[in-house]
Amino acid sequence: MKVSLSNKQLSNVQTYKEWLSLHESAKQSDSVTSDDSFESSRSFLTNHTERMKSLIHHSRLVDLSSFLDESLHQMVGELNNARLHQLCNSEVEAYLDTVTEGIQLLAKTALPNMTQEAKLERFSQVEKNFGRPALMLSGGGTFGIAHIGVVKSLFDQHLLPDIVSGTSMGSIAAGIIATHTDEELAELFNTPEKAHYQPLKPLPLKQKIKQGSWMDETQLKSCIESNIKPYTFAEAYQKTGRSVSITVSPTRPGQKPRILNHLTAPDVLITTASKASCSVPGLFPPASLKAKRSGTNEAEQDYLPSETWCDGAIASDIPRQRISRLFNVNYFIVSQANPHILPFVTQRQKPGISALIKDAAISSLVSQGNAMIKLAQRRITRQPFNASLSYAELLLDQDYLGDITIHPEFPIGWYKKFMINPNEEELKFLILKGEQATWPHLQMIRNQTRISNTLRACIQEMKKD
Repeated sequence: MKVSLSNKQLSNVQTYKEWLSLHESAKQSDSVTSDDSFESSRSFLTNHTERMKSLIHHSRLVDLSSFLDESLHQMVGELNNARLHQLCNSEVEAYLDTVTEGIQLLAKTALPNMTQEAKLERFSQVEKNFGRPALMLSGGGTFGIAHIGVVKSLFDQHLLPDIVSGTSMGSIAAGIIATHTDEELAELFNTPEKAHYQPLKPLPLKQKIKQGSWMDETQLKSCIESNIKPYTFAEAYQKTGRSVSITVSPTRPGQKPRILNHLTAPDVLITTASKASCSVPGLFPPASLKAKRSGTNEAEQDYLPSETWCDGAIASDIPRQRISRLFNVNYFIVSQANPHILPFVTQRQKPGISALIKDAAISSLVSQGNAMIKLAQRRITRQPFNASLSYAELLLDQDYLGDITIHPEFPIGWYKKFMINPNEEELKFLILKGEQATWPHLQMIRNQTRISNTLRACIQEMKKD
């Protein structure tokens, strides 16, 4: 159940334990309105739970296996409904407890007329059909440092997905996840003051004019290389087992944005992918990608030498469709920190008539903006105006949300700080904002990912036998 806490209450909370205590107090004094439309779902959950318990109790494992397949197929859509979790929380958790128990029992028990190899293949097929969770980290300039708090909260609760995508500032957080083991991540999260998040250094005026951009790219490179280890995507996957992707946008017309990972670009160095993804047009010059054969000491080489790349958020901030196809993802946790998106997300996720009216007004403005841009594109053919319109169209015509969207809420004064080098106090504030925004969603994420995580753990155990 998700109970709203005021911004004032939340701002004083420093740990998840404190938040849980405050949340429980608020929940006890809050009344949840009944909703008859969920009575059928409540009955469905209860009946399926009791049916599975009976099959487990009587050791009817073949019947249990068939019924689990049927039940998961029927329930996967309903379990994505946040309102169901709020109104039928105890029934949802009882159902998930029983499903988990059933899966673990089937995994460790010999089944009649089924070899271990056949059972492993069956489990692998069920996992593929059910799908897996992914964490998507947006762009956001300085606000994107809040992703570190989001990742820390998920990591602390053992809920960090193995599939992660990062764009622009989110690519730095994704690169950290890709190149650090669990032990190394724990150490990083315990000493955030040691991190280097100072990517901005203005160039002298002559260099700005010559380069056509505002900031020194060597400072950005230094920031990235101090946070991300010098691995290729293939080497990072070999080390951590995490499937981490970084999105880059092309600078040449007619090209499509690329998702770089251990499957699509195994030899590309993650640091260069992140630098390209962070190269906001006008702030930094376009960047090239570098590659080396994994596991060798060969010198770096240009990857697609005729191409240069820029900020991934321009064309594909949250690349849900392509990540879904590559990794069979069925559940997206989006950490959204783009300052131009946060006001839209806030109104869309708030309940009540006022938020509905604001959401409708904002959606209408976005639609009108898209229409005006398309009109301007038909009438304006000169560069660089047409290129700027294309960028604007790409920014507006994206889906920035997930099945769960985590979005920190910043004081209005912070919106003038979305492109700064934070000092130590500001760094801690940004990370804490990310943590605070994640805490209300942890229970929902835990419930939504239990089945896929249980299936995966069982498959890993079976492969050891």
